[in-house]
Amino acid sequence: MKKILTIISVSLLLAGCINLDFVASDSLTSAALASSPGAAVYTTDGIYALMKDYTDYHTSEANTFIRQYILLNELKGDNICYSNTSTDAFWTSATYMDGAETENSDYMWYICYRLIYAANANISGLDEESESNRQIKGENYFLRAFFHFTLCNLFAKPYSFGADNPGVIMRIGKESYEKNERATIGKCYEDIEADLLEAIRLMDPANRRGNNGYVGKEAAQALLGRLYLYKGEWQKCVDVCSELLGEDPMSHLESSIADIYAKAQTSKEVLWCVNVTDSDMASRNPKGNVASMFDSPDGTQGTGWGELYVADPLLDLMERFPQDKRYTEMVRLHNSTPGLTVTWGVLDDVNNCLTQSITLPNVNKETGTLTSSVTDNGDGTYSFAKDGVNYKAIPDNTSTKISDEFPGYILNDAAHTRCYVREVMPTPLITKKGAVVWTTTNCSIREGGYPCWFCGKFSHQEGSAFPLTASIIMLRYGEVVLNRAEAYAHLHDTDKALADINVIRTRAGLTGNAQMTSGNLARRGYPDVLDAVLDERRLELYYEGFRITDLLRNERDIDRRFPSRTVCEIIPYTNPKIQYQIPTTETSISGIPGNDR
Repeated sequence: MKKILTIISVSLLLAGCINLDFVASDSLTSAALASSPGAAVYTTDGIYALMKDYTDYHTSEANTFIRQYILLNELKGDNICYSNTSTDAFWTSATYMDGAETENSDYMWYICYRLIYAANANISGLDEESESNRQIKGENYFLRAFFHFTLCNLFAKPYSFGADNPGVIMRIGKESYEKNERATIGKCYEDIEADLLEAIRLMDPANRRGNNGYVGKEAAQALLGRLYLYKGEWQKCVDVCSELLGEDPMSHLESSIADIYAKAQTSKEVLWCVNVTDSDMASRNPKGNVASMFDSPDGTQGTGWGELYVADPLLDLMERFPQDKRYTEMVRLHNSTPGLTVTWGVLDDVNNCLTQSITLPNVNKETGTLTSSVTDNGDGTYSFAKDGVNYKAIPDNTSTKISDEFPGYILNDAAHTRCYVREVMPTPLITKKGAVVWTTTNCSIREGGYPCWFCGKFSHQEGSAFPLTASIIMLRYGEVVLNRAEAYAHLHDTDKALADINVIRTRAGLTGNAQMTSGNLARRGYPDVLDAVLDERRLELYYEGFRITDLLRNERDIDRRFPSRTVCEIIPYTNPKIQYQIPTTETSISGIPGNDR
């Protein structure tokens, strides 16, 4: 990539612009842009490129904006089963042990401010004399808003916790680099809203550039709707989303779930994605791609690490309606044979060991043969033995069951532990010494018997020679529909909230009795329509960077009582460890305060 040198004063190097001795094709000085406004096209394209490019920062080969954007927004939630400890920096975030020097969050702080600096240079150097200038300037207002918003969601508490809480450093224009301070979250949202409104004013849908890799007016409106939702301005959210959706929300959605992701660059549903091409993949280690963490197309680490699996509670939600296309088209179990397995989480106060229990087949250690496994009793219960103790998984008919229609299972132990019964299990390799090895031909199933439920949202881009290639979706109409549904729920307009939910469910193949109505909310385990909306968001938007924020701003705890390598526990939504730490590389230079721990 061509590197355009810039001269940056000492003040610009401080607080969020660390080591900006050059910006790779993403910025010129304001003076240079004023004399050659056409250059802004190249520098703006450089911002898009730098979101997917590897940058030299510390020692990691896995640092790209899009990889860390997905992982940092998902790691602390409740949708992922972690198969094993990892040398990747994601492990510290997944276990809430990240700190001010954790590389992935440190990088995210660095790259966001680097991109914000580039957007600032473009904005200050462009006039509005031509339509093309207006479009490019509008894109940069959007991008500056998006990166500030990303920083707020990762490094600050939600707006709903209080507008006076510390947010992040706001870099709005040249003057903002003269001082170093964290604005309140209220001020952050105010500035982000102003940028998005300016982007909407400047951009015209007719002037949108190229494919979905470039933002347009509609993308700015969609992000503004998200901002209003997160801010709790429900009616404003409804108004913005309604303007986007028109009279027929379904017309904006793809009929095929898989097509949204495989054809992200051209899909009518996608408002903005980061284009990833074969040339991008050819110049990097494919295992550093975000897809490598969620998928392994042939089950070997040669085509992806496959370390992050769909967690049991999310699978349980999907399996309520097995015909759900979000399940059938995007999730697959690797390396399975007919059989049964029962899994459950084990509460552990030590917090430093494996906190899952799984029923493994009993093994004769002399012969290495299987002697028993899970038995279907034909009456809705399942029997098995583990460590010499006989158990049953029985239907949950207690007062604490999730729902009448989908009660789930509990163990017949004194604690009535929630468990998960699956109709398939991984294929183990039994050694001559009786050891169960959950791997064949270097399969990515980890020791301990975690079933590999891979997700294909980041894989199999149409026409790509690389199975782990996909353009990363940042905004799409499916989210817009659900943003409005949630706003309606907060406004207590149940009928309109359910209508939007059912638009999404219809596209997912859930029609007829699978639709949500005011009459079936309670028996499906939803005390309020908001609970139904949040589950629908979980089903529709999993692994796209929403779940943890959805939980926090709605004051929901993070329930991790499921089989995984992370601690089996409920994490209160007020836990200060949820927010990432301001990096030492920032606080040691600018002196701004970090986050509480």
